Amino acid sequence: MAARVAILGLMIHALLLAAPTANSEPRGFRTTLIRREKAINYPRAVQQSYDRLSTLAARLDAAAGGTSTQTPLRADGAGGYDMEVSIGTPPQQLTAQADTGSDLVWAKCAPCTSCTPPGSPFDPTQSSSFSKMPCSDRLCMALESQNQPRCVSGDSECDYVYPYGSGDHDTEGYMGTETFTLGSDAVQGIGFGCTTRSNGNYGTGSGLVGLGRGPLSLVSQLSVGAFSYCLNPDTSMASPLLFGSMATFSGDGVQSTRLLESNDTFYRVNLKSITVGSTTTPVTGTDGVLFDSGTTFTMLTEPAYTAARTAIQTQTTSLPPAADSSGLGPCFQASGDDITNAVPSMVLHFDGADMMLPVTNYFMPVGNGVVCWVVQPSSSLSIIGNIMQTNCHIQYDLDQKMLSFQPTNCNSM
Repeated sequence: MAARVAILGLMIHALLLAAPTANSEPRGFRTTLIRREKAINYPRAVQQSYDRLSTLAARLDAAAGGTSTQTPLRADGAGGYDMEVSIGTPPQQLTAQADTGSDLVWAKCAPCTSCTPPGSPFDPTQSSSFSKMPCSDRLCMALESQNQPRCVSGDSECDYVYPYGSGDHDTEGYMGTETFTLGSDAVQGIGFGCTTRSNGNYGTGSGLVGLGRGPLSLVSQLSVGAFSYCLNPDTSMASPLLFGSMATFSGDGVQSTRLLESNDTFYRVNLKSITVGSTTTPVTGTDGVLFDSGTTFTMLTEPAYTAARTAIQTQTTSLPPAADSSGLGPCFQASGDDITNAVPSMVLHFDGADMMLPVTNYFMPVGNGVVCWVVQPSSSLSIIGNIMQTNCHIQYDLDQKMLSFQPTNCNSM
């Protein structure tokens, strides 16, 4: 009898140790981002950046009462990062575009004969953990607030048509819940769109993982409060994407600025000015600047863009000028790979934080010994694109409403 009591006591003790408590460590997840292509197609990336700019601006207008639209997806060769994720039981490994500018998580679902391009679809019939989402689910109601689902009653299947920008770019299917595996951790009950039809150039991946501030995003569904990434400029290396307790900093040099309050999904901060060499530009407007993983090139509104471009031109005196190339400029002839001392420095000044940029984050080689400034003009809003974010650990803290960053060698994380 005493032995049975002792064994029972040990079992209860083990259960108490295993049970989560109010003081237990928060959850953390780690996965990776990979560059979709080995080399950026510069003309296509410029066009993609402008396409995305126009619809991001339209979404901001929609949040203020205009017509609703969603962010377009990029074409192949335009400089994007894909997230590695596994869905289902047993896990089916997929890649999907990681997008801080949208919320919905979706994957092409087999057979997806109407998906253009077809990609590598997820097959829900091969998963024991998949279930369709009813219209009464809170995530379907979140879609309903965007006028996207097509529900007859609260118990019916949550179908949707989700547009991306204007024209014929959209995805259609039904909502489901499934187990997502991030790295080595399986998370049950993630709501996502099971796409049966897509129209438009969505690349070769299996879908999209929304990382925005809305309830449909993966970040919100994980309830982790924060996420971070460090974008590796080396196309042969992966980039870490971290959630929750893993999205933390180590070492010195961390700076933080407050996220602007908004009703939209975007991550916006106040960009006060930009210093280029000895010139400090005026502000870029009152709407803040977006940090966006899905836009390749940084876009600046006036008067900041012209002031910064002029400073680049007038202060780059040791390199011969070259003609603008692939929609980029000003451009210069460079005799070697390291032009750090030949071009002016560039610093972004936010509220309470200064981001000193490596030269490789705003100048890139375009071939034939020519290097170009890779910042583009914008008539609507300013965006910090993914090239300018490379080799910097960037954290989005939704709980504290802060954006923090630290210069980092992403290979060391």
